[in-house]
Amino acid sequence: MEHSYLLAGPLLLAAYGWYAKRPQPEDIFSRPREAYGEALKTYGPVIGVRRKGNLEYIVNHEYARYVLTCDRLFSFEQGSAAIMNLQPIMALTEGTLFRDLQDFVRDGIVARIDEIVYRIWPLFQRDAKSFVELAAEGIKSGRHPSCFDHFRGTIAETTLILLLGQDYVNHRNLEIVEEVSNGMAELTGQYQNFSLIGKYLPILWIVYTWIKVMLISIPFGFLRTYGPMVWKDINRYQKMATTGNLSPKDEPRNVLYLIVKTYAPQSGGRIGFFRRLYIAILLLCLIFAAVHTTTVVSQWVLYQLAVRPEYLGPLREELSRVLEEDEDGSLRLTATSLREARLLDSFIREVMRLKGDTISTMRYTTCDVPLGNVIIPKGHFVTPMSTTVHENPEVFGEDSREFNGFQWAEQNKEAVMTGPAHIVFGLGRFACPGRVLAINEIKLIVFSLIARATPTLLEGKFEVADPLNTVTQPPKGTLVLNPLEKPYL
Repeated sequence: MEHSYLLAGPLLLAAYGWYAKRPQPEDIFSRPREAYGEALKTYGPVIGVRRKGNLEYIVNHEYARYVLTCDRLFSFEQGSAAIMNLQPIMALTEGTLFRDLQDFVRDGIVARIDEIVYRIWPLFQRDAKSFVELAAEGIKSGRHPSCFDHFRGTIAETTLILLLGQDYVNHRNLEIVEEVSNGMAELTGQYQNFSLIGKYLPILWIVYTWIKVMLISIPFGFLRTYGPMVWKDINRYQKMATTGNLSPKDEPRNVLYLIVKTYAPQSGGRIGFFRRLYIAILLLCLIFAAVHTTTVVSQWVLYQLAVRPEYLGPLREELSRVLEEDEDGSLRLTATSLREARLLDSFIREVMRLKGDTISTMRYTTCDVPLGNVIIPKGHFVTPMSTTVHENPEVFGEDSREFNGFQWAEQNKEAVMTGPAHIVFGLGRFACPGRVLAINEIKLIVFSLIARATPTLLEGKFEVADPLNTVTQPPKGTLVLNPLEKPYL
């Protein structure tokens, strides 16, 4: 055709337009809500996405409940181990790791939550008071303290007491707990999206983090510091548990004792070396789960309060109403009073619903599974897109993305409650077992701070540090606390 080269311009323009509309790999990390949402709208309720070297299948709200509750087809344990780079540990534990963690959290923490809140309340009081004092100095000097770092220390101390006991609490041990929490966060991929190597050369990232954390940080940090103490306590607790002379009320009130009591051989022999190593692995996983994620969610709640000051008045009124008096007349919060704090509970639930979680907990197909318009092959990741669940207009109406902080108090739905329309903590038999403790700790942080100060943001707003991973990444901003003239506590 004569002058056919003239068609090259329009063709190139059309090709560029198609390319520009096509979701780019970087969109998955920088604008995941839009990238996944547009793909689900265009291609149906199930889509396949390549990310970090894996082909992952994302489902919308139609299949979220099915994927999260049918463990026969969609394995929580295999999916969590694979996405968190914990397959070697799962292999060593013959696949029981997550079930064991669930059992020990349920029996060692959730069952004792009233007693636990009573024990840890003074720690949150102490650290909230000290942080408000630091924040007041920061307003004058312009060097504002990190709320995340400060209360990560509080939760680290709480975790140490609950897992191992008060005798373990000292400055160096607390530093090790925080280092372990950070190391496990790195090992399980929580910072992977910030690295080009992590995003595009995931195998290299996994090998590097395994060497750094499992062969250097943990052996020369946690095991060297805690190993001798834990070893002695395992021996001591085993004697206590096997003699039968202790009544339940006289037993040590920490999770390590419960673990030792569970694993003590019926024959009377000593707990072996590999079982002790497994106990150390359980403690490491519990430290990570208890410290890092709870601290992150507490920051999301505080940052949302800072940009929504209209909620502070009702929450402070609620605080005044639920505070209890000790025998000496001092005010305190208990598990009972925290349960009665319905407005704060509702606010926390709404923050978790709308903070922008993109993908939920991973599942792993145990066989070829027909789902929607595709057949998902065995051995692939499957996860719901959380935003399609939490912002579903069929459930929440046309204003599903509007923040309504107290609506759950009116509907009598607690922050710890899971359901097909609320999958923050997962769903089904593997829903997060530690959510009861986490919500109580978040309430203690929030009430202890707003009783003494008003939260604001230095920049007037905050940024989402990692749009693909708001579950384990706090918002980016500078929280400023302005002390009250007449504090409530």
